[in-house]
Amino acid sequence: MRARFPIWPVLAALALSACGSGGSPSSGSTPSSSSSVSAAGSQPLIVVAEQAAGGFDSGATTVHLMRRDGTEADRLTIKQHSMVSRAAGSRIFVTGNDGSLKAVHRDGSVESLGSVGTSQPQGFIVSPDGKRWMWQTNDGNTSRVYLAGDGLTSRAIAESHENARAITTYSWTAAGAFLVDTPVGIGGYILFDTALGPIQKVDLNSFTARPVAHTDTCQFSDMASDGTLACFPRSADRNSRSLSLISPDGKATTVQLAMPRFTQYGDAYFSRDGRQLTVAGATSVGSQNQPEQFGTDIITTADASIKRLAVDGVRPSESMQAQTWLEDGSLVVWRPDGAAGGSSGVFVISPTGQSKQITTGRTMPIGILVS
Repeated sequence: MRARFPIWPVLAALALSACGSGGSPSSGSTPSSSSSVSAAGSQPLIVVAEQAAGGFDSGATTVHLMRRDGTEADRLTIKQHSMVSRAAGSRIFVTGNDGSLKAVHRDGSVESLGSVGTSQPQGFIVSPDGKRWMWQTNDGNTSRVYLAGDGLTSRAIAESHENARAITTYSWTAAGAFLVDTPVGIGGYILFDTALGPIQKVDLNSFTARPVAHTDTCQFSDMASDGTLACFPRSADRNSRSLSLISPDGKATTVQLAMPRFTQYGDAYFSRDGRQLTVAGATSVGSQNQPEQFGTDIITTADASIKRLAVDGVRPSESMQAQTWLEDGSLVVWRPDGAAGGSSGVFVISPTGQSKQITTGRTMPIGILVS
């Protein structure tokens, strides 16, 4: 059962509040006693989460609804122990430590979407239109991925019974929903979420998942709408980094990545028309306690040419994934708190390369509201 109701009668229970519109965000602001989310207008908004220093379990999370020009449409405060997980379609998804799932809308209403377990869900992802969602469970012997959504009863769509591996969610883009058969127990200082095992693509009609070719030897990152893969070849050469573009007929194009800028790498996401894609890297990773230096390059798929983004020290958001590309070809990127390269915060890069920093501080983009 799913219920939608005005925000104000339930503030005491959900601890969700909104404050005035316009202006620039500031981490020390205090929410007012009225909501103006409905005044946000019809343009897409970039949803930016500002967590407490110790994470969502240590304090409230402020959510900024930002326009591309850097003005703030509104903001919300999400109570401690509730995670602002994703934003897509008309919903900002909030998951609780009790396994509850709720959505906040532009008009200030809160929607109960039922349960995704008995604790904070793992691997929670949503479809680009915000109408379906998936998450994973792992009890040590069996891992499962569940699918639910509007008009769809929760159901398991994939499972694994291997002790050393698990089936987990990976991404959900316009090209489809993807799972990864990943090894468990891998540690280390890992900055990018490239797939560590073979990928499966979900058939949303039959509720099954099928293997994606080439992803057993190439670490998957994204698929374009025409089926072209962006992946990172597994190589024993620690001094060489490359990105592969593999067309549906199996033809592979290799793009060499500069070292040491791509000591670690990831965030290869196609633009909406498939003509470009991002690829991010980091250097100074764990080097004498120096902060990592992120960097993002843009690849043109037609000729595999590569160029550096106009702003240094930034990367796309793994919460947004392919949503990092806006409809007009702009990019949403961020510089994590503590990373080298300048002030932390969220940036919008226009198709012409002009940069606008739209938030500062411990802020991270998590999605787009389009209605």
